[in-house]
Amino acid sequence: MYFGTEKKENIFFGLAPPLGLLYIARVLKDQGDKVTILDFSAEPFEEQKIVNGLEKADVVGITVLSFSIENVVDVIKIIRKTKPEIKVIIGGPHCTLFPKEALEETWADISVQGDGEAIITEIKKAIEGEKSFSDIAGIYYKDKNEIKEGLAFELVNNLDSVSFPARELVEKYIYGREYNPKIKKGEFTSIVTTRGCPHNCTFCSRNSISMKKYRTRSAKNILDELKSLSKKGYKYVAFEDDCFLANKKIANELFDKIIKEKINMKFIITAARVDSADEELYMKMKYAGVTHLQYGLESGNQDVLDFYNKKTSVDQIRYAVNLSHKMGFFTIGSFIIGAPFETKDHFNNTVNFAKTLPLESVSFLPLRYIAGSKLWCDAVEEKKISEKEYVVLADSKRGLGAFTKEEIAKYCRNTSMEFYLRPQFFLRLLIKSLKNNDLGFLQSYISLFFSRKI
Repeated sequence: MYFGTEKKENIFFGLAPPLGLLYIARVLKDQGDKVTILDFSAEPFEEQKIVNGLEKADVVGITVLSFSIENVVDVIKIIRKTKPEIKVIIGGPHCTLFPKEALEETWADISVQGDGEAIITEIKKAIEGEKSFSDIAGIYYKDKNEIKEGLAFELVNNLDSVSFPARELVEKYIYGREYNPKIKKGEFTSIVTTRGCPHNCTFCSRNSISMKKYRTRSAKNILDELKSLSKKGYKYVAFEDDCFLANKKIANELFDKIIKEKINMKFIITAARVDSADEELYMKMKYAGVTHLQYGLESGNQDVLDFYNKKTSVDQIRYAVNLSHKMGFFTIGSFIIGAPFETKDHFNNTVNFAKTLPLESVSFLPLRYIAGSKLWCDAVEEKKISEKEYVVLADSKRGLGAFTKEEIAKYCRNTSMEFYLRPQFFLRLLIKSLKNNDLGFLQSYISLFFSRKI
């Protein structure tokens, strides 16, 4: 079996390993199959690498994100040209949202909706002629020139029953250099402790992708995986949940266990809400080895936060970021610019608010109407967006905002420069970097500055 991820470009290669594919790879490896991973988010895309990989492949699997459809189509064209008889399985967020449409768009053979680990064995049996595709839950498949549907999808309820990802398949790649440019091979990986998100922000599609169901692993199961990673030499682990800390009971139990077991690793939390801020919990996180904490802050305006259904307040943002700073975490915040009713005063309020916060890294991003989100669904219903447009920037020309997408993009760029090019920002980052004996963020900032990527 041969599995590869979508063609992708980024400033930083190798943000984190493709856990979705690695979970499925573990199931196949445990059954004696040979699996290879190509991660084109961690290395430059080269057609020849795909061609070479296809020589001994029986099946190809690809993770599909809505914004990468065109790249997936390009990859499948290469596969069809090189080895037209091979079966191509697609899965991931886009297939969960649009399982049938994904087959129509990509020329793949099988589209998986939901958790792939649960049905990959059944799919393998069907490909080998031992089972009917029509009896498999959560798939769409091609039968000659017709697209047919299997049984209704079923999510995995007990996440503790899922085997740990086959990370050994991506040991050749370096991940995590966004956080520390000096990270070496085999030192950084990521983990997911939950699936889904219990919240429903209007700009976000995660709730739809997770079938509006939030599932958690036990603290013991998570700890077992961390202990396994520590034994294998990993030094940095990013918690990549859609909403880490949503379940404070499990979070407290987990960090208590990490401290008790004396697991010597550094942890990065890539997505937390400000209403999860809790001094006692954050203290445990600090002792356990958490170094970075990232928030989706979205806006410095309460009316915008309410429009996005964040169910948070400006005061909660201020409290959470200041508490994070007090604990010594490198604190990261992201803001969204361009809600339909936002004015320049709103924009200025957000950047001025951001400047009052002790953030070590910040991003100002144009609002995107993302397939599956409430904003996108409403815009499709109002016929402002086509059902085939999966990611659309807020744009006054399309009735999606008060400014053109070019004006919003320019404002985001200028705002980023305004935030970063402040002596007090650089001084605070330098002091925190020296205090934590961690120059990773400082080095990344300087690199970005001189490459003009800010």
